[in-house]
Amino acid sequence: MKKLLSRIGLVLVLLVVLNWVYSKWFFEKDLRKHSDIVELSWDVTDDSCRIIYVGESSNNHFGDEESNHRKISDFVSDYFPKVKMGDMTHSASHAQTYYYMLKHIPASSKVETVVVTMNMRSFGPLWIYSKLETALRKQLVLLEDYPPLVNRFLLGFKAYPIKTEEELDSLTRQHWREDPLVFPFDFEWDNVYQWDSATAWQGRHNYEGEYDPKWTELVCHYIKSYGFQIRDDNPRLKDFDDIVALSRKRGWNLVFNLMAENVDKANGLVGKELMYLMKQNHDYLLDRYGHLDGVTVVDNLNLVRDVDFIDQDWTTEHYYEDGRRIIAGNVAKALKAYYPEEYRNVDWKRDAGHYYFGDAVQTLDKNQPCGPTLTLPADSLRTDWERVNVAFMMQQADTLHNAKLAVESLVAHDNVLVSYIDVKPQIQKIGEWDFATFDLSVDPIMRNALQVKIFVYNPSDDAVQLKDMDVSFRPAYLKPGVKGEPLQR
Repeated sequence: MKKLLSRIGLVLVLLVVLNWVYSKWFFEKDLRKHSDIVELSWDVTDDSCRIIYVGESSNNHFGDEESNHRKISDFVSDYFPKVKMGDMTHSASHAQTYYYMLKHIPASSKVETVVVTMNMRSFGPLWIYSKLETALRKQLVLLEDYPPLVNRFLLGFKAYPIKTEEELDSLTRQHWREDPLVFPFDFEWDNVYQWDSATAWQGRHNYEGEYDPKWTELVCHYIKSYGFQIRDDNPRLKDFDDIVALSRKRGWNLVFNLMAENVDKANGLVGKELMYLMKQNHDYLLDRYGHLDGVTVVDNLNLVRDVDFIDQDWTTEHYYEDGRRIIAGNVAKALKAYYPEEYRNVDWKRDAGHYYFGDAVQTLDKNQPCGPTLTLPADSLRTDWERVNVAFMMQQADTLHNAKLAVESLVAHDNVLVSYIDVKPQIQKIGEWDFATFDLSVDPIMRNALQVKIFVYNPSDDAVQLKDMDVSFRPAYLKPGVKGEPLQR
């Protein structure tokens, strides 16, 4: 028995020595080779960063034709010139990757606040079972809490989830078939598989009213990307919960940055059913994380207009400079609560064709029926402006009001033509702020008018509250930026 215990003791001592040798002379090299994301954690420590922005390609992606290649995090740092800020950006990553990045920031770092990208699409099966997952999981093996030598053995024996593209695709389709879609109104289909199949079979027409297979494919992709409902067993929630726990343990201020999605195109291509799901998922995330102590959720969901999205033939969170600046400004407002003395306002001008009326709240009723109004001489409408996106925030006490989006064209000095679009189908909440977005044609009547006005109109006794009126003109078909491959982020 003594010999056996002695041998076991020798083996343990040998393992401890081997682990020490490996840790001291070989582990860092393996980390740089197999888990290079950890270098991002080391860099922000070496740079003595106090604020860390964590994200994927939404942070650093820019359009081919852009001269300004600055990241969202760079624009955020402009608001705090005296606070050292860095970023940990890794393409295709998600909350689980972010957790490991943050976890390996050395205790000696000066980090006080972390801003973590929260991407709504990452909660859907198309992202959860992406073909990139195996590579991402491999990156994390050496970063587990086991002794370094144990982690190296686990990596050598491929002790991480490995699934073929066919298996991942099968899991995605299983969710599309089995996860029910629940609406508070009648809907023809029970799940995404039925919805997508019917849409592909029926086809979709483009702005010219012609059947367009590419248009149909894009509609179907929006359905598959956003056609899900976040439930409590969603695996991505655990990752964000882990980040919350880690931040509390490390004493960090935590800001979740809920990214903007192209709600203009989602609503224009698909309609109210998809908008309901996107808003429901948005509300779930704000309810789950927005009320936690030490956690702030920055809500960008509907702040970036279609014209500011680079990828027009795929669903991504890749923005042109104006879009990156909008998100950065919103993040900076949240960070101002932690760094009020260091905050500095940053002025910048949007590209021509965009009009924003600020966040002042206005009450619309029969005494003051018209909201903030965009007034343009018709000759100021550029020939390449063929569509106009109109978005705003509204709060209703009930559904008895008669609020409408109005487009008024002065065709002669005594002749005004007005078209109205009912707002209520898009405003789903009672007593809370909700957003509406409209994709309208710049028709010949508008173009030939003496003057064009766009505003929200509510002549009824029942008042509504309005803010953040946002109007942007654009070509019918925007030039896409760098198109992502299917299933990539």
